[in-house]
Order: sequence, then structure tokens, then C-alpha cells
Amino acid sequence: MGMLDKLKDLNELRKHSGELKALQAQLAKEEVVGTSKDGMVTVVLDGNQNVVRVSIEDGALTNKVQLEASVKDALFRSLDALKKMMASKFSSFLK
Repeated sequence: MGMLDKLKDLNELRKHSGELKALQAQLAKEEVVGTSKDGMVTVVLDGNQNVVRVSIEDGALTNKVQLEASVKDALFRSLDALKKMMASKFSSFLK
């Protein structure tokens, strides 16, 4: 690989770096929602994987074990939704 090829690769990396930063900024504005199967707990995450909001229905407060399971389920579902959203965004970036 010659010096010109290395310079072309470096320019290509810089170009992608800017696009990646723009994509990260866009992701930070996105939100995904995960609701437990029983509907008692909802978790909202932003594109940086930060918890934005947690909502718990009043009826969930009577059973600690069920509440724990609902929180876990809602978090799992929100993380799954986030992975899918990120895969979708990054697939368009890689094209």
C-alpha cells in the first residue's frame, strides 16, 4: 500500500468520523419504550442507553416479587427495542 492509498484511507476515516458523530447526536435524541408483559411497568431509554423515565402502575405496588419481575421485563424490552433501533440506524450508515 503506497503513501497515496494511506492518505485516501485517512480521508475516508475522517469522512466517516463526522457522519458517525452526527449519527450519535441523532441517537441521543431518540427514545424507546419498553413495557412489561403485564403492563404494570414502563421504562423509557434514550439512544445513549440512559434511563429517561420509569412508570409503575399503582396495582404493581402490592406484590414485591411481581414488581421486580415487571421492572426486569420492561427493562429487557426497552433494551431490545433500543438494539433494534440502533441496528436500523447503523445499517443505513454502513450502506
